[in-house]
Amino acid sequence: MVVFIVFSYFIIKTESCSEFFSKGKRYPIYGKFASVAGMYTTAPVRLAGVKIGIVGKIALEGRKAVVRMMINKRYLILDDARAIISTIGFVGEKYIEIVYKDEFNNPLTREIEPGGEILVIEPFNLDELKAKFDNIYERTIQITDSINDIISDKYSKESLRASFINLRSITEKLNTMLAETGQVGRVLENMDQISVKMSRTVDMVDHFVKEMDAAFADDQKGLLGDLKSTSEKIDRIAVDLTRISDDLRQGKGTAGKLLQDEELYKKIDASVSSVQSMLQDLEKKKKSLDAITFNYAVHFDYFTRLKKARSALGMDISTPGFLIQTAVNEDPLGGDPHFTALAGKKITAFSVSAGLIESDLGAALSLNMLDNRLSLDMYAYRFNREKNPLLKTMLRFSLSKNIHVQAGYYDLLQPQNREFMIGISFGN
Repeated sequence: MVVFIVFSYFIIKTESCSEFFSKGKRYPIYGKFASVAGMYTTAPVRLAGVKIGIVGKIALEGRKAVVRMMINKRYLILDDARAIISTIGFVGEKYIEIVYKDEFNNPLTREIEPGGEILVIEPFNLDELKAKFDNIYERTIQITDSINDIISDKYSKESLRASFINLRSITEKLNTMLAETGQVGRVLENMDQISVKMSRTVDMVDHFVKEMDAAFADDQKGLLGDLKSTSEKIDRIAVDLTRISDDLRQGKGTAGKLLQDEELYKKIDASVSSVQSMLQDLEKKKKSLDAITFNYAVHFDYFTRLKKARSALGMDISTPGFLIQTAVNEDPLGGDPHFTALAGKKITAFSVSAGLIESDLGAALSLNMLDNRLSLDMYAYRFNREKNPLLKTMLRFSLSKNIHVQAGYYDLLQPQNREFMIGISFGN
């Protein structure tokens, strides 16, 4: 009888028999999750760490997993509560945690009736988020490699520099030629002299032809005719050269206007000066491009109180005096993607920036120490909250060029929401 009584006691204390004998002492509520991987029936349901019920049944409804939670009747659940699938430790058992947060607070709260539905916070899906970040990371690598190929390729640099030198040489020669108007005048005078000399040569040839025509027989008139034709062509060439010289003096045509029009010369000179200024600006911009650096990293953070992990992908573009920070991460509470885009200024060891922080307006302050191996970052945003804004601090230390560890507080100013988080990041 003693053995039978002891055996019966242990059977009754098991979860299945306890559920049987607890009928009438618990009421059901339902939650719909996108995934309940690792969850099982009889898993505990906890509120503030205290067990208030168990998981009675798990079923599939469409594309959602419906979990029936059996709650002890002495515990009442309000409709501003949320259900989260949590894990004890990193690899411990799964259970359902009922939480109340200020973000979900509703002044018109009511009790969830038996058979009612509780809203849920989807569990953190590391594999899905990792796949998305891998895609973003690969695209970022491709863009960065393309920019690095353009900027760092030695052949491209040499070709660009040679083009700048050739263009500058051409503009200098053009400027010199336009400035030396006296040299162009001497060229015209030489053309006049050539024309006069050619006219004299034509007269001499014509006289020679006449003498040959008188001396030669009739059968050689063809040759004399050719000589006459040649002399006439030379004469026409001399006349054309004389007319060209006169046109240049009178300012006809493009070359004549260039020699006679003072305003046109000034415009061309101003254009040459503009080209030289443009070349100087391009040289300065090239130096600025050489000073631009691209940094990207994947962050993994773990929230100790929520017992949840999240990932983030960040990319920074910085110059000696200016920086741009971008990132995308998952909200630790709601699971929605949040975006960060900050622009700021570097002042010695400090960096001040402002913009979007986790999809809300905010500002950031960073202090770099130990030759940028140690940095302290502070982010302030959500200034429209009733109480204090959300303040996040993060201390980062570089173990190597590509591996960094970090620790800090999330929502530091509100003790009820304060989260201590630790993490690691990988990047360049």
